[in-house]
Amino acid sequence: MQPRFPSIGGGFRILDPLGSFQMHAPATNFLTIAASDRHADTRTAALAVAATLRESLPAPPQALLVIASFHHAAVVPEAVRTIRESLDAPATVGFTARTLMEGSEEFDRGPALAAMALAGPGIRARAFRFDHRDGPPEAWSRELVRSRLRPMSPPRGVMVFGDPFSTGSKALPMRLADAVLPGVPVCGGLLSGASQAGANVLVADDQVSNSGAVGLVLEGDIEVESVISHGTRGVGPNLVVTEADASGISELAGRPAASVLDDLLATLPAQDRTTLGRTPLIGIAIDATKSQRGRGDFLVRPIAAIDRRSGTLLTTGRVPRGSTIQFHVRDAAIAADDLDMSLDLAILDDRPPAGILLAGSAGRGASLFGASGHDSGRIHERLGEPPLIGFEAAAEIASFGGQPRIAGLGLSAMILRGRDMRRNPSDADR
Repeated sequence: MQPRFPSIGGGFRILDPLGSFQMHAPATNFLTIAASDRHADTRTAALAVAATLRESLPAPPQALLVIASFHHAAVVPEAVRTIRESLDAPATVGFTARTLMEGSEEFDRGPALAAMALAGPGIRARAFRFDHRDGPPEAWSRELVRSRLRPMSPPRGVMVFGDPFSTGSKALPMRLADAVLPGVPVCGGLLSGASQAGANVLVADDQVSNSGAVGLVLEGDIEVESVISHGTRGVGPNLVVTEADASGISELAGRPAASVLDDLLATLPAQDRTTLGRTPLIGIAIDATKSQRGRGDFLVRPIAAIDRRSGTLLTTGRVPRGSTIQFHVRDAAIAADDLDMSLDLAILDDRPPAGILLAGSAGRGASLFGASGHDSGRIHERLGEPPLIGFEAAAEIASFGGQPRIAGLGLSAMILRGRDMRRNPSDADR
């Protein structure tokens, strides 16, 4: 039997509400607090995180998000329960990940536990969960999804975190988007770190599973903005997939796909040739009818292997015949510039973010930038050092081409802001 952690006594701190909100989001009704702990003992880490959140909040929060490294996987449910119960049981989601982020720090080695609490009198939040009994996302009906999301009013945003072995298809964000109004941000990612099915841990309130997906529905006096950043650039021409099956692409523009890649490699500058040869990527055009494409117009996928005998590029997901693709390479400068451009737009809002959830692809981080913490540090600094937690995702979920999609080798950030108290109160429910 897993050990039950002791509860934390004491009440919430009585803070001046205006002062506490001004620390994070002036002129809004919304407060977030983030905390993390590196202790190897899960009980100790959970108690420390719970105490920090409880002592920093003027009242119980409406939502709680907990992320744990795999060092804590065996007792993640108890860690989440400890933190949740100390905060009077808000809507709660927790899960495991290979790498965690809190504030400007990235914890890519050793144990880590991080959590963020969302509080505000006009905010409503509910946790949802899908497991193996629901089947893959392709089988989810709109009625099933709505019964899990239980929207009481138009959602302001949906956070979703999926096990890649059971929900790692493009249908995951699409089914959620179909169940809410058009334009509602659906953000999050697929969990990283597990090498086999059943190793991830997902928690929704007091329910625990090792497959499926969990998430939070946010409603009321909260505003959600989705920020994305791309980490690759295209090389070579656009190519039409003329033959493909479930395992990969066998022909591009009527030629063996592997031969097309070989010919491109021979023409590239040395650095690009090395990068593409070591980590071959393809970008699948979101809109095949566009004549000009740039950043954000491709969903990037890795080439898992090359079958030289058949000339097939083996892919991690089906690429339909007739798709337009372009080969891509990872590029740290492009990734940094693209992130800065996205942050430039986010800064135009005169309300500083109250909190940020970050899902960064496993293709970023130290392997791309040479040091850990680039993305979390940059976002934290440029947006005024708001509470931030995040994780390394197997693939990020964000809006591409006007629809939420599973992408790769990029970054998805969900920026949370409280409703501006200077605006019409009815704006929150429009």
